Amino acid sequence: MHKPGRTSLRLSLQFAFLYAILTAVIFVGAYWFTNFEVRGWLRGQMVSDLAILTDIYEKNGKENLIQSVNIMAAVNFENSRILQLLADDGSILAGNINAVSEPFAEGYVPVDQIQIEGDHATEISGYWVSRNPIGPFVLVQGTGNHVIAEVLEALGLTLVAGFLLILALGALVGVWVGRLTEERIETISGTLEKVSAGVLSARVPTRGGANDDLSRVSVSINETLEKLENLVESQVQISNDIAHDLRTPLQRLRQRLEKMSNERTVDPQSAVAALEQTEDIISTFNALLRIAQIEAGDRRERFQQTDLGKLVTNVYEAFEPSAEEVGQSIGLDVPPTPVLVWGDPDLLMQLISNLVENALRHTPAGTAIRIAVSSGGDDAIFTVSDNGPGINPADRGKVFRRFYRGEKSRTSGGNGLGLSLCKAIAELHHATIRLTDNDPGLRIDIRFATNQK
Repeated sequence: MHKPGRTSLRLSLQFAFLYAILTAVIFVGAYWFTNFEVRGWLRGQMVSDLAILTDIYEKNGKENLIQSVNIMAAVNFENSRILQLLADDGSILAGNINAVSEPFAEGYVPVDQIQIEGDHATEISGYWVSRNPIGPFVLVQGTGNHVIAEVLEALGLTLVAGFLLILALGALVGVWVGRLTEERIETISGTLEKVSAGVLSARVPTRGGANDDLSRVSVSINETLEKLENLVESQVQISNDIAHDLRTPLQRLRQRLEKMSNERTVDPQSAVAALEQTEDIISTFNALLRIAQIEAGDRRERFQQTDLGKLVTNVYEAFEPSAEEVGQSIGLDVPPTPVLVWGDPDLLMQLISNLVENALRHTPAGTAIRIAVSSGGDDAIFTVSDNGPGINPADRGKVFRRFYRGEKSRTSGGNGLGLSLCKAIAELHHATIRLTDNDPGLRIDIRFATNQK
C-alpha cells in the first residue's frame, strides 16, 4: 500500500518551531519588562528615602538630617547603596562617598569614578545615581547595579532553561501528534484504496466521542461511502429488476412485432397493442430512472421551505372528483396554520399523489379514504388511511420493493414502482414511512423532521 507523505509530521514540527519562536519573543519581553520593573522599584526606594530625609529635616533640622544620612549610609551591605549630603558650597556633610572624579550627574556612574568609605561588593561595577534638593542641601543617592544584574541573571537563566524545556517538549509532542495523525491518515487512505479496489463495504474506523477534524472527516467519508454503496446496490438492483421483470413484456412485444412483420397487412389493433406495450415499457424505464436519480440525491439543490398542508390540499382537490365517480370518498384534515418541511415541492407532491392514487386503485367502491397533516413535537406527519381490505402484515415489508405486486393488486394497473418511488422520495427527505392497521384497512404515516435541512 502506498503511504502518504509525512505532511502531518512536518506540519507538527513546523508548528513546534513557530511555538518556540513565539515563546522566545514572550521570554524576551518578560526579560525587558522585569528589567524595567526592577529599575522602577529601585527608583521608588530612592524616592521613599528622599521623602523620609526631607521630613526629618523639616521637623528636626540640619543635625538630625546629617545623622540620618550617616545611619542610612552605614546600614547597607558592602556599600550596595551610596549617599552623600552636600552643602550649598559643594562641601560633603554626610554619607559614605568621600569624593568623586567629577561632579555627579544623574544616571549611571562607573564605580571607578567614586571614592567610597570601605569596600564595595565585587559585583558592583557602577551605581544608578540621582540628585535631589533637601532645603538648601543636595542629596546624592545611588544604588549598585548588581541588584538589577542579579535579578536579570537569575531571570535569564530561568527563561533560557524554560525555553529549552518548552522547545524539547514541543518537539516531542509535535512528533508524537504527527505520528498519531499520520497513522490515522494512512488508515483513511487504506480504506479509500479498498473502496477503489471494489470493497464498497470498507469503512474508516472512528473513535467514539471524538470531535477532532480527522474524526469529522472520517464520519463524512463513511457517510459518503454508505451513500456510494447504496447507490451501487440500487443500480445493481435496477439491472436485476429490468432483467427479471421486463423480459416478459419485451418478449411479447417482439413476438407481436414479428407477427406483424410477417403479415401482408398490419392489423390496426395489433399496432395499437404494440404501441401500448411500448409506452408501458418506456414508462417503466422512466420510473426506474427517476428512482435512481432520487436515490442519488440529485434533487437536493431544489429543497426549500414547503407547506405540507397546502400540497395535501392540492392533491385532495385533484383526486376528490375521480373518487366520487368510482363510488369512493376522500376526507381531508389539514390544520389552519402552515406545517413547514424542508424539501422539494414537486417530489413531495408526487409522493402524496402516489399514495392517494394507490389507495384509490387498491380499494373497492364504498371505501372511505382520509388524508391528513398533523404536527407532533418537531415532526410533521402526513397520513393516508382507508377502511378497505388492507395489506397482510407479512407483506408490508415487501410493498416498497421494485416491481412487487401483491395478490390483490395483480389485476390492477401499474408497473409496481409507485411505492418504490415513494420510499425513494421519503428517504431523500430523511422521512420515515410506517404501515399499520386502521381496523379495518391500512394506515400509512410519513414523518418529516421540521428542523431538518
